Amino acid sequence: MTAVLSQGPGPKDLSRQILEHQAPQYTFTFTPFLVQTYRHGLSPNRPTCKAYLQGHCPLGSACPDKHPSTNNQSNFSNMVCKHWLRALCKKGESCEFLHEYNLRKMPECNFFVRNGYCSNGDECLYLHIDPSSKLPPCPHYEKGFCPLGPNCSKKHVRKTLCEFYLAGFCPDGKHCRKAHPRWPTDLPKPTIKVERDPEEVAEEQRLLRENAEREHEREHEKSGGGEGGGRGRGRWHGGGGYGRGRGQGDQRRQRGRGHY
Repeated sequence: MTAVLSQGPGPKDLSRQILEHQAPQYTFTFTPFLVQTYRHGLSPNRPTCKAYLQGHCPLGSACPDKHPSTNNQSNFSNMVCKHWLRALCKKGESCEFLHEYNLRKMPECNFFVRNGYCSNGDECLYLHIDPSSKLPPCPHYEKGFCPLGPNCSKKHVRKTLCEFYLAGFCPDGKHCRKAHPRWPTDLPKPTIKVERDPEEVAEEQRLLRENAEREHEREHEKSGGGEGGGRGRGRWHGGGGYGRGRGQGDQRRQRGRGHY
């Protein structure tokens, strides 16, 4: 057993294969159905269909080549389709998102965005983006000085001043990687960053987790409520009949006891 395990690829080799899309391809009995129906498993680097570029492809969805569309030229093509990950995408080749398993282009985790944490932790396949990275840059810091310093509620990004811009002209313009400071006079006053205690954050996460569990229980009760309600009505009608029968039996028993 140890000899067999030692022959397999190590963790580094496996991670490199996954990131470089060199992982072994596995085939199943239902693989042809997925390929023909949902175009699943086709290589993203396959050639473009020449007949489709001319206006019509006689093979249609059964064509092994790529059928590009104008929607694929958008910026969304840099992100994996969340519906495709669940095998629920109905757009197929016309989808503007990527239909390939790429860990570097996964969509953002909605649960982490709403609640500030994810129950899957580091094992979650979706992106967990730090909320501080979404803060807007501080205009006072870009101007040269922010009086609040690290307590500012906005982001302080360090950039080197462009010597060409300070001299009067920068040939790179807006594409320059260095800072082009400006001195506007109508800047809003800086605001202090609100820092919360770790205990307060943990308490808030606990409340959010309890609310999520409570909502899950409510949905579970609603999903089983219709079936249970129907059975309850049926049993209630039957119970009425039983009640009348039992009532008569009790009266008979009481009469019998009285005569005795």
